[in-house]
Amino acid sequence: MTDDVDLRTRLAVHPFVAGLEPGFVDALAGMARFVDHPAGAWVALHGHPADAFYLVVAGRCAIEVGAAGRAPLVIATVHPGEVLGWSWMFPPHRWHFDVLALDPVRTIAVKAAALLAACDANHEFGYEITRRLAAVIATRLESTELQLIDVYGHAR
Repeated sequence: MTDDVDLRTRLAVHPFVAGLEPGFVDALAGMARFVDHPAGAWVALHGHPADAFYLVVAGRCAIEVGAAGRAPLVIATVHPGEVLGWSWMFPPHRWHFDVLALDPVRTIAVKAAALLAACDANHEFGYEITRRLAAVIATRLESTELQLIDVYGHAR
């Protein structure tokens, strides 16, 4: 099996992509590649350009937020089958959080500029990506709320 076939196969079964029409999966495969991150490596850093969208295939990542005078707060742990990154979609296209590889991590990295252009060129494709990404953002907001309740000890 060639790496391209394996990439397309892995894309098609990733929960974020599963159910997309085959032409949309092919489009994603054309702008994607496998990227491996060793344990302890930064996958993304706050304020840096968000030039990729990551689908996690193996390993875990911690999404962290830093505050002056405090240790970083892990707001979410991302596992295989989940997504890293939504900052690529919204100007100024910079990461809002730090992302640390907790284990050796394998991702499928999709080029953000190519994905944005494809979404603009095909509104049905753009709708599907945006709808799925909105679900990721909502889940991250919920996990951040739970983490903050845990840290500060009370709900609203």
